[in-house]
Amino acid sequence: MSEQLEYKKEQTKILIIDDDPLDRELLRMMLEKNEFSVIELDNTTSFLDVIEAEKPNLVLLDIMMPGQDGNQVLQMIRTKCSEIKLPVIMVTSKSDASDVVTSLKLGANDYLKKPIQFDVALRRIQIHLTMVAQSKLISHAKELEATHAMIRSFAHEINNPLTNALGILNEFSAKYGADPKFPKLEDNLWRIADVIKKADVILQKTKVTYEEYVTNSKMVKLKEEK
Repeated sequence: MSEQLEYKKEQTKILIIDDDPLDRELLRMMLEKNEFSVIELDNTTSFLDVIEAEKPNLVLLDIMMPGQDGNQVLQMIRTKCSEIKLPVIMVTSKSDASDVVTSLKLGANDYLKKPIQFDVALRRIQIHLTMVAQSKLISHAKELEATHAMIRSFAHEINNPLTNALGILNEFSAKYGADPKFPKLEDNLWRIADVIKKADVILQKTKVTYEEYVTNSKMVKLKEEK
């Protein structure tokens, strides 16, 4: 699957945190030319609020910043967001490799050196965005697999007492004769059995999604695939 299919550029936000206006401008132009949405910060005073409000998909973070340096900012980001949830690519003009190693140890996903080679920067951004998209697909697939297993388990657990209930009802009918309520009760029990059978059949060719049911609650929704 191509990157274009896994994430939509025009819906992808990239946050640039850099105090150098020229570097920010060049990065912004490169990203917008490639259809990304860009958010810019020239300081580190409100970056957590911006991340919370804007929910960027990736951060380009300069290591050399006034006040808090980039590694301090990175540490604070990692207390809120993991490497796979929010990739952070450090941008540095430093030549000392130990600074880059420090950033990587603190949770940076990657780094770029100034002056930035834009074709390299773009490719690395695409790689990390694709990794996030693929991770979400894998996580979703595992969630669906667990949901299918759970539904099958519930169906099995319901089916056993349901079979017993139908058997007891037949015994009562044979022993005490027909009761006006027995046919209705038997019909409802068979309806439950039919739902269980349909659920088992549907699960073989179904997508499982979730929809809002009540406040702070979701309900599994089965959608048969055509």
